[in-house]
Amino acid sequence: MIRALLAPFVVLVLGLGFLEAIRANDYLGQALLTEARRVAGAVASGGPLPLLGVRLTTRPESPLPLLGEKAEGVEVRPRGLRAWVSWPMSSGALEVARGYPLYLPAWGLGFLLAFLSLLWARARVHGVLRRAFGWSWKEAQKRLVALEAAVAALEEGVVVVRGENVVLLNPRARDLLGLAPEALTPLSLRRIWPAMAEATTLSSGEEALPLPTGRPARVRVRRVGEHRVVVFQDQRELLRLAENLTQSRRHLDLLRAQAHEFHNLLHVLAGLLELGRVEEALRLIQSEAEAEAELEAVLSRVEVPLVAALLLGKRRRAHELGVVLTLEGGLPARYAPLSDVLVSAMGHLVDNALEAAGPGGAVRVSFLEEEGGLRVEVWDNGPGLPLGTEALFLPGASGRGTGRGYGLALARAQVRGAGGEMGFRREEGWTVFWIVLGEPWNGRSS
Repeated sequence: MIRALLAPFVVLVLGLGFLEAIRANDYLGQALLTEARRVAGAVASGGPLPLLGVRLTTRPESPLPLLGEKAEGVEVRPRGLRAWVSWPMSSGALEVARGYPLYLPAWGLGFLLAFLSLLWARARVHGVLRRAFGWSWKEAQKRLVALEAAVAALEEGVVVVRGENVVLLNPRARDLLGLAPEALTPLSLRRIWPAMAEATTLSSGEEALPLPTGRPARVRVRRVGEHRVVVFQDQRELLRLAENLTQSRRHLDLLRAQAHEFHNLLHVLAGLLELGRVEEALRLIQSEAEAEAELEAVLSRVEVPLVAALLLGKRRRAHELGVVLTLEGGLPARYAPLSDVLVSAMGHLVDNALEAAGPGGAVRVSFLEEEGGLRVEVWDNGPGLPLGTEALFLPGASGRGTGRGYGLALARAQVRGAGGEMGFRREEGWTVFWIVLGEPWNGRSS
């Protein structure tokens, strides 16, 4: 702190010293000039001629006295100040000069006062920090650096707003708001984020607002005194994280269903063998092999490996739930670039269909190639949808309780991100969710 304040105090002391010297020397010059005038007036009125600083000459410093006019001035010379007057006389010009050394300030006293002021300011700041936070100056500095590093490392954007101005924002907030890294605060909130500035009712709580780049963001606001702390995140990032979590849970469910099915089959085989019914055990193994072969034949029409693996897992899940899952049509290999979108969206739709159909129900997945793209439909004969069309695809919209209703929102967002569309309809007691995707780029003709 002393190093930070030393330079300003030195500059202040030097500035005050120079100002004092200028004013003092100006006063001395005026005093010398007044004395020179007084002496010149006394000599001109017939008084005695002093021995020092006075002369009668026909070659004065200024030609004005020879023309009948008075002249005077103050000069700053290396040896000091010099004031002179020159009056016209009958025999020439009367010149009177007076001099005095330049005034120089006493720097020592100024520097002493500055140093004492510096110590007082340091003690004052330390006292305020200790009373307010219980920290010393060095500890407060370390904590401030640590806090700045923590805020800068956050994946969410953080903006601190006071009134209508942004007084603090972290690097992630600059990226999300489209600001240059060298942008300095304070910044007008209305200029950098109009949607946030117009949301006057959002003084605290959570809301979805568009970013200046047009992307949706999830915004949380907390008021602290006269400041509003705004924490926000790109909703696409939230959807990606939610999708990763959903995929992990889906894989776990599939593995659990497969393990359960194999476990039951092993129990049955063990029981048959223990009872000596070897032929029935062989028939069971053969029937399972035939079912697997039939399933592989059906899945062979799905030439995208990720989608085929998804349907294989869903078939096992459907068997565990007592739901009949059938497949219609085929998926050509040229749609492999869209496999991530298909796996994610179909995973959500088939899961919802299996849950809606329930034990004894039926689910049908169909692939249909249309002009310029692919149409995927997931049918289920469940009870139907409890919500309206518009509310159905909103995050959190579900008729199955809290904590649900994000799957369709995620699926629709991903399909639209790939340039497609998603919707649903009711048809003769079936609920049909459909996905329409265009031809992938590498499958289009030039």
